[in-house]
Amino acid sequence: MAGSVETSSSDGRPKQGVLLRIGRNIRHPINRWFGRQSLVDDTPLLDPACLPALEELRQNWNVVAEELAPLIAEREQIPAFGKISPDHRRIASSPAWKSFFFQGYGFHADANRSKCPQTSAMLDRIPGLVVAFFSIMEPNTHVPSHRGLTKAWINCHLPIMVPKGPERCEMDVAGTLVHWREGEWLLFDETNPHEVWNETGEVRVVLFLQVMRPMRWPGRFAARIIHGIIRRSRFVQDVRREIGS
Repeated sequence: MAGSVETSSSDGRPKQGVLLRIGRNIRHPINRWFGRQSLVDDTPLLDPACLPALEELRQNWNVVAEELAPLIAEREQIPAFGKISPDHRRIASSPAWKSFFFQGYGFHADANRSKCPQTSAMLDRIPGLVVAFFSIMEPNTHVPSHRGLTKAWINCHLPIMVPKGPERCEMDVAGTLVHWREGEWLLFDETNPHEVWNETGEVRVVLFLQVMRPMRWPGRFAARIIHGIIRRSRFVQDVRREIGS
C-alpha cells in the first residue's frame, strides 16, 4: 500500500500495509463515529428505500437474470472468491463460493462488464458505488461468521437465483435470520457479525454491492479517505490483478 511499510509473512505473501492494519485496530471507535454521522438508520438491517438509486436494478432484475444465465451455464470458469481475494480465504476456503466482478474501488473488470452490458450500465448510474460482483454459492456452501471493516458503506444483496428449499438457504445478521427473495433488495451493515448457508442442492446467486452510506459531510469526507487507503492496499491490488483491471 502506498505510504506504508510492508513486511513478508511466513507464507511469502506481504503482510497488510501498516495504515490498514492500524485502521483495523481502531475501527470500532471510528465505526461508532460513522454511526453518529449516518443520515440513515444505524441498524444491522436497513430499509432499501434509504438508497433510492438501487430502484432501477430492482425494477430490471429480470434483465440482470438474463445476462447472468449464460455465465451460470459455464460457471466452472468463474474463479473462486478466495482466489480473487486471498485476504478472504479464511471465510472462502473452497471453490464453492465464486465471484464474477464488475468493479471495485474505482477499478473496472472490462472483460466481465462486456458480458453483462445492461447490468454494467445500471451499476454506472449508482452514486457512491464501491464494489459490485455476482456472489455465486454452489450447493452445500457455508460462510462462517465474520465482520466487515467499515460502517462507511452498506452491503446490498439483489437476489437473482434463490433455491426453493426446503433445505436451509439463509443468512444470520447479528442474530436475525434473513432469507433472500428474488428481485428484492436486502441491505445490511457489514460491521455486524453475519454468516451464510446454502445447504440446498441448487446454486444461489446475488448481485452484491457495497454503496457509500449517506452521511453528513464530515462522515463523507472520512469515508473518502478510507476508500483511498483501501484502494491502494495490497488487498485491492490482489483483486485488481486477478480480474485483469
